[in-house]
Amino acid sequence: MIATKGYAAHNATTDPTPWNFEHRDPGPNDVLLDILFCGICHSDIHQARNEWGNAMFPMVPGHEIVGKVAAVGSAVTKFKVGDSAAIGCMVDSCRTCTSCKAGEEQYCENFATVFTYNSKDKQGNLTFGGYANHIVADEAFVLKVPGNLDL
Repeated sequence: MIATKGYAAHNATTDPTPWNFEHRDPGPNDVLLDILFCGICHSDIHQARNEWGNAMFPMVPGHEIVGKVAAVGSAVTKFKVGDSAAIGCMVDSCRTCTSCKAGEEQYCENFATVFTYNSKDKQGNLTFGGYANHIVADEAFVLKVPGNLDL
């Protein structure tokens, strides 16, 4: 497990506070990202306040993530340690249905889309987002950031 520090909302009525938690170890297709920056989106506020009625606490928001690759799984081909990379609002899906094969994972016909946070991964663990120092995601949901951009 990857020891991680972040900011978590523990209920819908209090502000996020520092929180220590663990991310799963990277699997063969995963990228471990050391997070350098994470944007704030109003959807993060809606989620943390449970304004959409689907909040799972504790919640580490953040889905506009940029950082440096710290480790890669044995089957990862698109990234190497030290690369700049980004992660958006999804970290996995079924990848077998028509929508997923068309690159429209948000419409997964098998309802298997795993969101960056406030979601359950395939093992049933709660996902935690970018208001933290690390995140693990399948390489298919990690975006390459050009090396000439200064992070």
